[in-house]
Amino acid sequence: MIQAVIMPHPPIARGLVGRGEEKKIQSTLDAYRTASRQIADYAPETIVIISPHNIFYRDAFYISPGETYNDSLARFGASADQLTIPYDRELRDEIIRLFEEENIPVAQDRRYANEPDHGSLIPLLYVSEVYTNYRVVRIAPSLLSDETLVEAGRLIERSAAHVGRKITLIASGDLSHKLLAEGPYGYVKEGPEFDSRVTEMMRSGNLKAFREFTPEFRDACAECGLPGFIMLSGALENYHIRPDFLSYEGPFGVGYAVCTFQADDACVRLAKDTLEKYVRTGKRLERPENLPEWMTTKRAGAFVSLHKNGELRGCIGTFLPWSDCVADEIITMAIEAGTQDPRFLPVRVDELSELEYNVDVLSAPEPADKTQLDAKRYGVIVSNGYRRGLLLPDLEGVDTPGQQIAIALQKAGIRPDEPYQLERFTVERHK
Repeated sequence: MIQAVIMPHPPIARGLVGRGEEKKIQSTLDAYRTASRQIADYAPETIVIISPHNIFYRDAFYISPGETYNDSLARFGASADQLTIPYDRELRDEIIRLFEEENIPVAQDRRYANEPDHGSLIPLLYVSEVYTNYRVVRIAPSLLSDETLVEAGRLIERSAAHVGRKITLIASGDLSHKLLAEGPYGYVKEGPEFDSRVTEMMRSGNLKAFREFTPEFRDACAECGLPGFIMLSGALENYHIRPDFLSYEGPFGVGYAVCTFQADDACVRLAKDTLEKYVRTGKRLERPENLPEWMTTKRAGAFVSLHKNGELRGCIGTFLPWSDCVADEIITMAIEAGTQDPRFLPVRVDELSELEYNVDVLSAPEPADKTQLDAKRYGVIVSNGYRRGLLLPDLEGVDTPGQQIAIALQKAGIRPDEPYQLERFTVERHK
């Protein structure tokens, strides 16, 4: 569901601006193109880009409004370098909703909607050379606490899971601006130290260490990317990540680093490891120790779905938790989906390599009426006594709440003219 990338944003990296000077950062140019090909291979539906050169508020996250992102490098004398990309309004609205739900301040002043932002434009220009089938959400970081930045990143990832969106998250940012005495910002000893430490964090994948720098140190080295990097670390907290550090250089006195992070969803990995062990050995997987904290402390219903060659191969789940935590719920449901779905024979060893896994983690159901439903966002539960039917949201061919209710009633064995109770729930979708 998520890929993450750190990219710098020097306008001089573009030939129409650099006029030959860009060759001094050839490693960065090569890394831009490698990262862009990785993004194209991943084929995200939406790119969420965090840029410090978007409209910046000290105490709020600016999320760009409007229908499309239109920008160019005209202010740098290169008007031919331009982009027009549609915004992903559904994902943007869900991010805003979750931010507001968690009391994280959001700004969306339309007066600034068309302000230039080379922090977004430079990375997207390189991506768009090889991949154009995406929409965009643009977010500016803030000077709120590191804990709030982490939570903002986590909610961006949760929003994508809620709307079932495959995203690439780009944290656009340069490193220290004080690497060389002859550079435009001068030199301080903290500059090279910051760059050395932060690039090692990228290489190792120890992204929590982004939060270790003191405010005084950060001010001294004059960086612009760290708030976005911290948000990126929050978005990846639920994943096992594989960093690919592509380049670092700073010949102009400003540090430029490019690093991509391929992410394995912890819920999907747990379901896969569970079923493979059970099918091969007949033994239940013990809960791993290195799972994200929320998976071992939160209780929730969960569905595990298996697909083979694009066709359903098994699906079983619970709308209320049976187990002590989400991880245990997934372990149980993975075994059930692979061996106990009455519509299918149990999964064989020779099929394991062909299976694809989806894991849906459900919110607690809440009473609702038909006017409060949305077939894309909410699943439904209908019940009459012991008879109960459930339908997940955002299913192909199910476009209206009426269709949802009709299918759920049929599954429950409840006639449409019988009374029934209606509940709704949301889903965090892991693929």
